[in-house]
Amino acid sequence: MIKIDPEKAVEIKPGVWWVGWPDFHAGFSNNPYLLIEGDEVVLFDPGSRLDEHWSWVKRKIESIIPLKKITMVIVHHQDPDLCGAIPLIEEALGVNNFEIVTTERTSLFIPYYGVHTEVTSVSDGESIEIGEEGRELLFLTTPYLHFPGAMVTYDTKEKILFSSDIFAGFSIDWSLYANEYYLEAMKVFSQPYLSDQRHVHNFLRKIKGLDIELICPQHGSIITKEKIPEAIDTLWNLEVGVWE
Repeated sequence: MIKIDPEKAVEIKPGVWWVGWPDFHAGFSNNPYLLIEGDEVVLFDPGSRLDEHWSWVKRKIESIIPLKKITMVIVHHQDPDLCGAIPLIEEALGVNNFEIVTTERTSLFIPYYGVHTEVTSVSDGESIEIGEEGRELLFLTTPYLHFPGAMVTYDTKEKILFSSDIFAGFSIDWSLYANEYYLEAMKVFSQPYLSDQRHVHNFLRKIKGLDIELICPQHGSIITKEKIPEAIDTLWNLEVGVWE
């Protein structure tokens, strides 16, 4: 198992950092990620605005770059554990001094957090290029997993799937990288949160042709390349939309 210090930002790929916080008591880690490509600084799913949460994320970001260097915030759906901190970023950077990217349906909810920055909407299969060399970020919509306007992001350069709530897990024995117990943790999260097996299968077919080396969910643990086939197989066969 890869040992990490949860108090520090962790570089999971060149120029890509985990800047989240583990909640060992709740078994509910939150995993914002930071990507730097030249002058472009992208923050994925910045998280909650609670002081005990945002202080972790802000401190870790600032251990790498000044907060004001952020140029883009990508949010995969509208929940407060992803979007709550956006007003705090806006306070630090100013209105419209960074870009917010999400789906059209999710964009309707962002202003309800008190955000005034304009939101850029993206569609299924659309991509954006960042940095001088045109690093491509590909967006894939994942309707009803678990929100109609949900999406994921695939970083074509480092072959990372930022999967939001898909492949997420609840675990009191949390580790940054998925351990031998993680498939069970993933089941516990996925059964009540993912809506219907049809939508799960549609998503898994959509990512089938992607060369994925890391799956980075917004909760739980990062899934490394050798564990990805088993994680996909587990999700394919899992009965979801179940609350027990």
